Amino acid sequence: MGFAAGPRVARAEEEVDRAASAWNGSGTTVVTGSAATVAAVTELAAGSDVLHIAAHGRHAVDNPLFSGFELADGILFGYDVDLIPRVPDTVILSACELGRSSVRWGEEALGMTQVWLHAGSSCVIAAPVAVPDDVAGELLSAVHTGLSEGVAPAVALARATIDTGLSAPFQCHGDGF
Repeated sequence: MGFAAGPRVARAEEEVDRAASAWNGSGTTVVTGSAATVAAVTELAAGSDVLHIAAHGRHAVDNPLFSGFELADGILFGYDVDLIPRVPDTVILSACELGRSSVRWGEEALGMTQVWLHAGSSCVIAAPVAVPDDVAGELLSAVHTGLSEGVAPAVALARATIDTGLSAPFQCHGDGF
């Protein structure tokens, strides 16, 4: 399990630490601060079955492959995901807007969720709009409790919503059941 916290998100490190603790330290790697570089997160993604990224995100409407999330040394863009030799089965993007997609006339929907799914991930959990950091942190950390128990991602997200009493527009894309 891989966990990464980007810069300038006040509770990102707390979020990834809480999420990682649900796995009781078994095979978890957490990268934060200056260590959370594009190269480090790319390597982390290639070696993880579950990847959780807490960072600032931005969906690029005009060119969705330029959507991405901010890391210590720059942006990991949608087009970078295709360079990852093996992507995680489940990706959780705790970053605003990365659950959005854009459709151009005659083309398919494109955005970060579709990029991860196209690269081979089975499921991506992301929000299409801005979500308060405290809500995202608590809710998505609770998702890991379910995932660590073997619950399907969509069920873990629904259960986390009930258990925390928090409602946020996170959606499960792909095969989350």
